[in-house]
Parts: sequence; C-alpha cells; structure tokens
Amino acid sequence: MRLYEDMRVVQQRLAVLQAVVVVLVVGLAVQFWILQVVRARHFRDLAESNRSRLVRLAAPRGALLDRNGKVLVENRPSFTVLLDAERAEGLDHTIAKLAGTLEMGEAQIRERLARRLPYRPVVVKSDASLADVSALETRRLELPEVSVEVVPLRSYPLASAAAHALGRVGEITERQLQLADFRGLAPGSLVGQAGLESRYNRRLMGRDGYRRVIVDSRGLEVTEAEHQVPEDGPALTLTIDAGLQAAMEDAFEGRAGAAVALDPRTGEILAMASTPAYDPNEFTNGIEASLWASLATDSRTPLMNRVIQGAYSPGSTFKLVAATAALEEGIVTPATTFFCPGQTTIYGNVFHCSRAGGHGSLDLEGALAQSCNVYFFNVGVRLEIQRLAKWGKRMGLGAPTGIDLPHEGTGLMPSPEWKMRLFKTPWYAGETVSVSIGQGQVSATPLQMARVAAIFANGGMLVRPHLVRGAADSEPIALGIKASTIAAVRAGMRAVVAGGTGMRARMQTVEVAGKTGSAQVVAKSRLEKSPTEEFQPHGWFVCFAPAENPTIAMAVLVEHGRSGGESAAPVARRILAHYFGVDKGGPPAGPPAGPPTPDREADD
Repeated sequence: MRLYEDMRVVQQRLAVLQAVVVVLVVGLAVQFWILQVVRARHFRDLAESNRSRLVRLAAPRGALLDRNGKVLVENRPSFTVLLDAERAEGLDHTIAKLAGTLEMGEAQIRERLARRLPYRPVVVKSDASLADVSALETRRLELPEVSVEVVPLRSYPLASAAAHALGRVGEITERQLQLADFRGLAPGSLVGQAGLESRYNRRLMGRDGYRRVIVDSRGLEVTEAEHQVPEDGPALTLTIDAGLQAAMEDAFEGRAGAAVALDPRTGEILAMASTPAYDPNEFTNGIEASLWASLATDSRTPLMNRVIQGAYSPGSTFKLVAATAALEEGIVTPATTFFCPGQTTIYGNVFHCSRAGGHGSLDLEGALAQSCNVYFFNVGVRLEIQRLAKWGKRMGLGAPTGIDLPHEGTGLMPSPEWKMRLFKTPWYAGETVSVSIGQGQVSATPLQMARVAAIFANGGMLVRPHLVRGAADSEPIALGIKASTIAAVRAGMRAVVAGGTGMRARMQTVEVAGKTGSAQVVAKSRLEKSPTEEFQPHGWFVCFAPAENPTIAMAVLVEHGRSGGESAAPVARRILAHYFGVDKGGPPAGPPAGPPTPDREADD
C-alpha cells in the first residue's frame, strides 16, 4: 500500500514535469513562429541594413519659366547630412558628437529623430556647408551611421520679386504628412508651401530615385548593388513676363501696395506684384525662428499676397460698375446730366463731392472723367442696392476669380440679404449712397478690379485669371452687357486719362483708358484731425491700353497714397511705358508730377 502511494507521488511529479516540458516546447514553437514568420520581414530588414544601405536620390523640382523661357525658379546642388539611427550603437553619444561637429543643438537633432520612419535615414541638416562636409569626412570612421548626400535645393533668382505668385517650398509639416495630397512622402521632404509651388506641388515634384550600396562592418561603402535614376519634375511655363514683372516691382519704389496686369482677351497674368514681399530663398532650408517671428508680426504684412488677399474699398473705381448698372437698367443714358454744387442732401444727410466747389452740370462721360461723387450719388439712389449688387456680382465682385493660386480672398459685394444674415438688421437706403462710390461695406481685391477693367477692354467678357499657360479650364463668360454700354463707359475711361483725374497715366504714343479711385481708411473728420500717413486714403488706378484693341488691363493700388491720380496712376504709367517700349526712348509724356492744378482735383 505504501509503495502504491509512493508511485502516485512520482507520477504526479512526472505529470507536472511533462506539462512544463510541453509548455516550454509550445512556447519555443510559438517564439520560433513569431521570429521566422511574424517578424521575418523585420529581421530580414535588419540583416539587410547591416550589409547594405539605401541612399535616396531626391528628384529636382520642375523649373518655373516665364512666358519667354526665362528661368524664374530653378534648383542648385546642396549637401544634406543624414543620420541612420538604427545603425548607431550608442545613439546619445552619436547625437552629441554630431551636434558638436555640425555646431548645432542636440535638441534640434532629437526633434528630427522623433519624426523618423523605421529604417529610413533622417535629415539632420540641409544645405550643409563645405566646412560641415569636411568635418564629417574627417570623422567618417567615428560616425559610420552619418552620410552626406548631394541634393537639389530650390533657388529663386528673383529673390522677393514675384514671391507671392511663385511661392516657396519648405519642409513638410506634421499636418501635411496626414493629408492625402502628401501621401507617401517622408518627414524632411521639401514641398510647396505657398503660391504656385503649393498649387502645383505634385506636378513639380518628379519621382525620387535611390542607390542601394553594400557596406562593410564599419559602414563604409564597398560597392553599388542597385541604382534608380531620379526623374526630374516637368518645367512649368508661366504667363508672367519677367521684364514686365521687374518694371512693376521697380515702379512702386519701396511703397506698400499691389499691382496686377493681365491679357484682357485670355486672362493670362502678365505680372503680379505685392509689396512689401519676402525672399523665398530664406524658407528653403527651414527659416530661422527669429526671422519667421519678424515676418509674421510685421505690421506691413509682407507674407500677405495683397493682389488676391487684400480686401480694400474700391473707391471711385467702383463707379465703373455703377455706371454699367445704371446704363443697363435704364436709369441713365450717356447724355443724362446731374448738377453738382459740391454736395447734396439725401435722406436728410449731407454728402460731399470730391471738389468742394462742385463740378457743375455733367453727363456720364464727364462724371467719370472728373470722378464726380454727386453724379453717382444720384445714380445709386435711383438704382437701389438690389440692382447695384446684382451687377457688382455679375462683374465678379464678392467671389473668388478662380486664379490658380491658393487662399484667394473674396472681397464683399453687400446686399440686404447679406446684412440681414450677418447683422440681423435691414438695409437702409442711405447705405446705398456710400456703396455707389465704392465706400461703405463694399470691398474688392486688386485682381478683381483688374478683371473689371478687362470687361471694358474685351467688350463685356469675364475672364478667368491664371498664371500657368493652359491652366484656365473655362472660357470667358459673356455678361450680356450692351455694346452701347461698353462704348459709353470706355469713353468715360478715355476721358479720365486724357484730361481728367488720371492724367498722370497719360502717354504720348499710346492712348490709355482708366479710372482713378481713393479708398478711405478712416472717416474724413478723423483724417482732418490727424493727417498722418497711416490715415491717408489708399490710391487706386484701373486701366487698359491701347484704348482701341487693348492687349493689357491692369489694377494698381498704393496703400496710403492719398489719391489714385496722385499715387497709383504714375505707377501704372511706368509699367505701361515698359510694356509698350516707351521707356526705351526716355520717359513717357504726361503731366508734371507736382500738385494738381485747380481744375483737376487729385482726391477722387
């Protein structure tokens, strides 16, 4: 009996031992399965990385060319320092040594490593200097996990000229890495961040290549196993004329403002300037935090593209819209006259004209030429806001133009429905009086006003502005404006330059048709108390030329320029002089640049 009990104890112990053995065998089998099946790719990659290294060959972005083939944006060779963290035996030690060699902070390197993808080298420093490369070469045996690539870097030969149109590139952000448009790109990739670089980013990027090299135990290259040549991004031919662009930039002479010139027949942008601007070359390698802070907080807003994002009261340039609406709605004819004594009382309020003594009796042509407010006060009261807003929107105000640039503004063409929706209050008839001369709530971008000028240049068509040849995907829209209306407004615009408020845009050999405007920044009473520059009105000038068979339409805005005739018209004249080749034989003919004569007011 006792022997039987002893055998039971032995059997129990054997059973436990057998269970342990079974568990160990099963555990080993599972572990082998995990190592050989589940994580096979991981260890295969590790083994491969011990004997080979994948070197990415960045594809050069496509160049941007002007309409005549001149290079506006190109690439230049640069050195990029890469760190393969998986190959580092002591990562902290490697980071410290690398930071000392490149004279950069360890925190900056660690921040880049935090964003790395598995088994992919991390860009530690872009556009490294020859001194950096030499220092790394001398420590090649100490830092086998560090390599140097020659990569193409974006270069902007024009510097700040056309910066807002051309745009800039920069390192891909965390947010962009999550977006579908950037799928497949690795941290550290350079992508378009503004302007055409952003709008056509994928088209410009090309396809990266690579080199797979065999390395020895010290990480030094032994031979090349595979080589895939990168494919360059295709070049884009723009509608911009580099010479006209330079003339436009020069015409501002350091003043803040915006100008845009386009072909009124096609909508091709010939030149676009927003001043002050920034140098996109400073963004290519990652902009310094201090420089970014200064740009972002600059009261002159150099990062803003005033041409498409600046919403300004159009001032008297809006009278072109009011005149069109009045003629089309039968409110006036070209021969209709109103008497201007210098002011008028409407709905119990006194509204003043631009000339204190008044203009006397004027027809439509004279009212446009002299920019008579009283004439258009009468037009606005008779039109009322609904019809004025209808024609403003039809002529492209209050909506994006559709230009092939990101982040375009809309401006505002107010209406009773808009005011009720936003402010929950009705529209008052007195508000229409201000809107009729381009003040009050109405606002527009320079590009929108250039398109308005183009309507009268091309006979009543609304074009879609674009910067890349062939980019416009829609035909010009016929607005249904009568030929007689176009002819009447054109006559007024010709009179503006021939002997009206826009005489400073006049040229001897080419007839210019245009319209001046002054956009109030503060109330007139406040300006009279504090006539400082920051409170001065903005100066507008919209135009087209030649007056017969126009080939260029333009809008110029000079911030705090006092009046369009005084500030914007001379800028437009310089641009047009270059366009027509007049500046090659000396300055164009025009009135003196001094103060306005008594019979020609500068404030319109």
